[in-house]
Parts: sequence; C-alpha cells; structure tokens
Amino acid sequence: MDTAASFPRRYGADDVLGALNEVTQEKVRQAAALVRIGRRYALAQLLEDGAPTQMTRYWKHSLGLERVIPGRQVGENHLSFVEETVSGALHSGTHMDGLGHIGVGTLAYNGYPYADIVTSHGLTRLGIETVPPVMTRGVLLDIAALRGRAMLPDTYAITGQDLEEASTRQGVTVEAGDALLLHTGWGALWMRDNARYGATEPGLDLDGASWCTDRRVCLIGADNWAVEVVPAADPARAFVVHQHCLTRYGCYLIENVVTEELAAAKIWTFCFVVLPIRAKGGSGSPVAPAAMV
Repeated sequence: MDTAASFPRRYGADDVLGALNEVTQEKVRQAAALVRIGRRYALAQLLEDGAPTQMTRYWKHSLGLERVIPGRQVGENHLSFVEETVSGALHSGTHMDGLGHIGVGTLAYNGYPYADIVTSHGLTRLGIETVPPVMTRGVLLDIAALRGRAMLPDTYAITGQDLEEASTRQGVTVEAGDALLLHTGWGALWMRDNARYGATEPGLDLDGASWCTDRRVCLIGADNWAVEVVPAADPARAFVVHQHCLTRYGCYLIENVVTEELAAAKIWTFCFVVLPIRAKGGSGSPVAPAAMV
C-alpha cells in the first residue's frame, strides 16, 4: 500500500506545480532564443463534434441564433450577434492532464489524499488553474522514422532505448525542463479512422516514461490519445505511465498533439508554448500548444 512518504516529492512536501518547477527563467530565455525565422506551427487537433473521445467524454457546441434572425436585431443600429454554449469534458481534443487527474489508490500527486482535495465542484488542490503559462524548449523525437515507418504498429511500446536511439539519431539531447513531444504517426488516423485511433495505440511503456522523468522533462506530449501504449503489457495494470508521470513525478501529459508538420520538416528543437484555461479545480484542460522557430 502506497503512503505519502513513498512518493519522491522532488519539489517539496507542499508542492503543487510538479515538473514545471524545472522551467526556470533561464529555460524561458533559452526557448525564446530558438525563434529565428518567425514561423509558427499549430499543434492542436480541431475540437469539434465527432472527434475521437474515450470513456464518457464528449464535446457539444451549441450556437444561439436568435439575434441573427431577420427582425430580431437589437436597437436602431440593428445589432446582431451570436454566442454559444459548450458542454463536455475538459479532457477533450488536444488537452493537458493536470496533476490531480490520476492517482495511486487514495493518493494524488505528492501523496495528497484525494479525500482532502476533492469536492463535487472540483479539486481544492492541484487544480489546473495552478499551471502557469508554459514557455520552454520543445524537443520532438520521431520514433516512427527511427523504426523506418510512417506509423508505428498498434501497441508498439516505446522504451528508453527507443528514446535514446532517436535522440542520438537526431542529434539532440533531452534536458531538464524540456517539453518532450513524440511522433508515432498515430495522429494520421484522427477523423479518418476514429475507431482504430481509439482502440489501441503505440506509446510509452514504463521504461520509456522513466527515461523521461530521469531527465526531468516538464511535460510529455504525443500524437495519440493517452501518450502511453494501450493496452498495457500487463492487462491488470492499466495506465501505469500516467501514474508514474503525473502522480509520482509531476510530469504533465498532453494528448492528441499534432506532430506531423514538425516531423516532416525535421524540426527537432523549438520554442514551445502552451496555456491551459484557468478552470478552477479542473483536472485537465483543452489546450492549443504551438511550436515557434
């Protein structure tokens, strides 16, 4: 049985920021220096009805049309407008998993008992609103190209050796505070074969996750829906990479990242920016990350 004392607590017993502590002012300046051309790459999938979702997650966008109907404009200046409501899961589309999202038994990140930090209205600690704007050095490792494929096979487990070989092949060194993105090719299935996209996926195994947290990256993103390999090698131990990264080491995960353009252009390092919405008590947030070079 895990206890609070069994958690690594790299950043202190009261920490709520996790591996984003590694993003120092020097790291931000390093990221800014990578912008030389001024080109921007959008790394988010389009959030829309019918996009791949898992479990009970959904996304619904409803537009109010009353004030664009002829005769229903406002005032002598005929003001017309549309507004909308949305409903759905914060873990929709391209999204960031917060540190309160996944636990080990009754304990969340840093050993905080869920009983002490959850309410029906959200988390009272580890909410996504604690995450500051992230600007850091981004690194893309193209694991599909490493294995000579456009897309890794279903359930391919990305190990530490894969990550080491890819970094050597690409001539990059993964450093503390980096945002590490993985290209598996799986994103090519998005809105083309949603059933296959959500059934399984290539992704990190526990060895690969340990390689990342040993290097103290602040977050890991991938062009798949869970970052880690699905199903796991041991069917009795589901989403162990989530537990390792989020719960034990405070390393954030970003799922459904668009990596094709960066991989095709062989852009391995870049200025990476992502801002979650400040939804108080949220366990995650839709995000629209960007790479700039």
